[in-house]
Amino acid sequence: SDPLSPFKRPEGHYIRNVELTETELAAKVEYDMDEEDQAWLDLVNLERSRADLNLVPASLCEALLDRLEKEWFDLTKHIQRSLAEKQHAELPPEESACSICGEEECENSNAIVFCDGCNLAVHQDCYGVPYIPEGQWLCRRCMISPETRVTCLFCPYTDGAFKKTTTNKWAHLLCALWIPEVTVANPVYMEPIDNVDQVPKSRWRLHCYICKRRQGACIQCTNKACYTAYHVTCARKARLYLKMKTHKYTGEPIFRSFCDRHAPPDHLDVYDPAHATAALRASDAELALQTQRIDAVEALFRPRTTHHPSSSHSDGPASPSFQHYNALAPVIPEYIARRLLDPALKPPIRQRAAFIQQLARYWSLKRQSRRGAPLIKRLHLEPWTASASQQKAAELESDRQYGILQHVRKDLERIRNLVELVRKRERQKLKRFRLQRQYLEGFIYPLSRVLWPVLEALQAADKRDYFAEPVPVQLAPDYYDVITNPMDLGTIQRRLASYAYDSLDAFERDAQLVFTNATVYNRPTTPYYRTAVTLRALLGELMAAAR
Repeated sequence: SDPLSPFKRPEGHYIRNVELTETELAAKVEYDMDEEDQAWLDLVNLERSRADLNLVPASLCEALLDRLEKEWFDLTKHIQRSLAEKQHAELPPEESACSICGEEECENSNAIVFCDGCNLAVHQDCYGVPYIPEGQWLCRRCMISPETRVTCLFCPYTDGAFKKTTTNKWAHLLCALWIPEVTVANPVYMEPIDNVDQVPKSRWRLHCYICKRRQGACIQCTNKACYTAYHVTCARKARLYLKMKTHKYTGEPIFRSFCDRHAPPDHLDVYDPAHATAALRASDAELALQTQRIDAVEALFRPRTTHHPSSSHSDGPASPSFQHYNALAPVIPEYIARRLLDPALKPPIRQRAAFIQQLARYWSLKRQSRRGAPLIKRLHLEPWTASASQQKAAELESDRQYGILQHVRKDLERIRNLVELVRKRERQKLKRFRLQRQYLEGFIYPLSRVLWPVLEALQAADKRDYFAEPVPVQLAPDYYDVITNPMDLGTIQRRLASYAYDSLDAFERDAQLVFTNATVYNRPTTPYYRTAVTLRALLGELMAAAR
């Protein structure tokens, strides 16, 4: 068949896309050369032609760059996994427990996962990890802000399981679960943290008896006679009694915490909160002293720059177990260079090793120009492969967009307030206009005060609206042959609104004409006739009262 002929799908044939496996993707050349690559290859081939060497085809250059990119990706992933496994093996039992619930037990459907960036240990259900991804897994802090030390809204600690709030701040998920007013918007992914604005001011003013700081929001002892306050993270580090249970019938979570004086006896048999509290205070004091010394030394060498502090993060380094060192350019190890000498990559070229060295230097410079981003898009989708500078730039862009949205929201709120004020002003103007009109009508046209109540009473008595509008021709074709001077209450109302009546008698004549026409045209047994008689009598009473 002609390869250029249009494709026709066979009848009864289903087309199904099958994703390639990792092995098939590794063997496939996914990299496409761009104009920059072609220009570099042309220069290399020009030098090779001058040296009487065969030219390097574009297909071989693409295959080598593809292999180079994937080998670097696999090497980086292997190093990350090896470091994580080594750190996990060296963890003491208390650090291998879940950072949120504090339990070490796990199940197949609720395993403890470790962050490959900061070594955080959390249960899947506690942190909101429905499924464990293949390869690396990063907590939310290491994924979004790996190089910046973030601070919690509710406590002074910078380590632990962080999540974003709806206001784009950072907070410990542990703190959010224990503070009664705070909720989690999505219970499956356990984010974002919501209702931070519902925390009362009195809770923000509480003083933690463990760290001696008035910072963030504290909880209090469950004992009704005790008002001791403490941060949730301070309580966890000080081995206080913190238990999360589920109600037997309603399924609602129940949170119970006690200070060191009111902890249950069985808890005191296992832990010593008083000793742990004293040790934590001493550790915090020593850490604060060391931090001050380090900051003082760094201040001597740090260039003077304009800094705008943010309430959601600080400029300190990230967790020490997750540091990015941005080298000027990645350096290819000899291990990868030897793998690129594979003779299976066709066609063969002379002085292949020298060309691979040139290609490695070019690849390194290109990765540097892209700020460490992979050259293959599929590999760039792995969150841990993105460079720290890119992630920081994305975070800054997110903060900038959030600031813009805040300004837009303030402007819209200001416009809404202005519109509400204009509406109130116009309502008052309308009220004033009606009062002025009523006053002027009473002064210039005093009959309106007398005639309008009479007309309204007649309209109210005409419950079926027999006389509200002119009689339609479709209902009574010969009506206008019998009645030569028709009249109705609607016409009277329009005349009264246009100040057409200059006396009570003129108004009464038109009203009497409405009911006279009805008695002339209709038979006495009809409801129109009987209603007209009733309204005529009512008109006489009303006009007598008006006079």
